[in-house]
Amino acid sequence: MHTSELAAHAVRHGGQKALEYFHARDALTIELKGPQDYVSQADRDVEHAIITTIQTAFPDDGFVGEESGITPGARQWVIDPIDGTTNFTRGIPYFCTTLALVENERVIGGWIYDPIHDVLYAAERDAGAFANDQQLKPQWRSSFATGLVGICHSSQLTAEALAGRITGALGRGAILRQPGAAALMLCDLASGRLDILYDQHLKPWDSVAGLLIAHEAGAGCQRLSTCPRLAHHTAGHDGGRPRHLSRSTDVVA
Repeated sequence: MHTSELAAHAVRHGGQKALEYFHARDALTIELKGPQDYVSQADRDVEHAIITTIQTAFPDDGFVGEESGITPGARQWVIDPIDGTTNFTRGIPYFCTTLALVENERVIGGWIYDPIHDVLYAAERDAGAFANDQQLKPQWRSSFATGLVGICHSSQLTAEALAGRITGALGRGAILRQPGAAALMLCDLASGRLDILYDQHLKPWDSVAGLLIAHEAGAGCQRLSTCPRLAHHTAGHDGGRPRHLSRSTDVVA
């Protein structure tokens, strides 16, 4: 099986398992890893299922998993078993499973599965971005003032900083959304449902697959070269239609 086919199979398999847990979430024990940072057995089982699938085909590869940590290898697969865990645990149907392939700290493939809508977003470097095999060619809004801006935030972002971003975007005529799953919001950006996305304090498993998908769909990304160093804990990114990014910098920088 080709690498991209295996990746698509693995992330879809993991996402379908996450969906099964979502429908039986009342039986899960939810643990708190940190402020507003939740985990359950669903996260661990989904991540384990993805790793097992990949290891069978590529035993020399390594992993960067949100729950299992770093395993060294010739290549590294970056996994977020359930992005949007808070939504997941509360019964809000906006979450996804993400997988990225990194080689020499360069993201070469990204796959994100939305199990609620059965949509697989996928991209390989310099080969475009797709949703269920349909190429993403978003129709960007012509003006920042008519834009829809996505803002993610974590407990690490101060109330003052968040208020400044909201005020700045609204002051320029945009309206806001905060659905609560960064990777899926990057897919919304790639699909043109969002025009600009601001996020800060992203972890690699939250961001690297979605950033590649958004980039390959035509979105511009600031503060991104190839891939955040996987040893780093967080990174901030701004993304959106390229012509809007310069006007958004003073809002989100």
